[in-house]
Amino acid sequence: MEVSQVVQLSEWLDENLKDVTPKLSALVNVLQNNSQQPSQQPVTEPLKDLSRALAGMQTSELSALQIGVLEEMDVAKLVGKQGKAWINHRVRATTYDPATTFQSVQEGQQKLEEAQRLLREFKSSAGKVGFEDADEVDAPTPYVFNVIFQEDAAIKNVRDWKKTANDWELIIGGVTAVAGEKPEDVAVVGAQNGSIIYTLSATPIVTKILATVSKHIASIANDYLDFELKREELRRSRMMSEAIEKDLKRQEDERRATGKALILDAIKEIVPDATPENIAKLEKAVDRHIKFSEDGGDVDFVLPPELDQESDDYDEDLAQTVNDVRELIQDYRSEVQKMKLLTYVEDEEDD
Repeated sequence: MEVSQVVQLSEWLDENLKDVTPKLSALVNVLQNNSQQPSQQPVTEPLKDLSRALAGMQTSELSALQIGVLEEMDVAKLVGKQGKAWINHRVRATTYDPATTFQSVQEGQQKLEEAQRLLREFKSSAGKVGFEDADEVDAPTPYVFNVIFQEDAAIKNVRDWKKTANDWELIIGGVTAVAGEKPEDVAVVGAQNGSIIYTLSATPIVTKILATVSKHIASIANDYLDFELKREELRRSRMMSEAIEKDLKRQEDERRATGKALILDAIKEIVPDATPENIAKLEKAVDRHIKFSEDGGDVDFVLPPELDQESDDYDEDLAQTVNDVRELIQDYRSEVQKMKLLTYVEDEEDD
């Protein structure tokens, strides 16, 4: 993960906790009173205020890798819509115990404070050890994305490595073909260990097309998760039958076919003069991208900076493209985070 992305995460957390921190402290004070004093204070208003502040946190501005850092710190569930679900689940629990609720919420508050402190220290240390431009991405263009090889899409040996290279040559080849560019125009600017992460840099149009494809694939994945949750609910209630299972499978297949058609239509709107040959290449790329996603792989886009209108070389058309790309990336992240929220809420209900 680029140092710049951790620095940006620190700045994002500082900015977004400005409204959340005082409201969280107000709720903690009420919960502390109710756990220690006979006179009970109402929690409804401070809980509503905090819920609104948490829901207003723009987590779609964060990349998947940045969300992963918050998860490692055990605070991803405390911010944004996940945070709203968490706090309401804790405070509105049917078996309401003031002491336990106060302790749980106070621990959440302490974790957020510790995460904010650690990220500030990282930002400060990055500058001290020579990362003078720690807030900038070192790449040919500001249009950067990470390809994350994890779960069944992980690279475990040289054979996997070769297959992965072939898959992504096909995916990038299909996207660049329809954009009127060449695969070699997409630069590899970093490779990291872990589940294996490649950081790539591309042109605006290539990033726009790939973000469009990824957004629709994430939407398809969310629908698949909905189907899986329905299956689980039917199994729990012992209402699942062979006929229902068959119908759900039919709906899944229809959704995949419809989703793929929507992707191709969306790309044709971006590149209306794309040739049938290049659209065919893109279709193969979409199939491979869907398989990569289903295997657990992820594409993680970094938001390109907005252009400065006061700059001498400001280009209005390019600025519009940048805004389009930023909006697409945030839409994609919203779809990805929707899936995390669905899974998280289901896990919370199980607990």
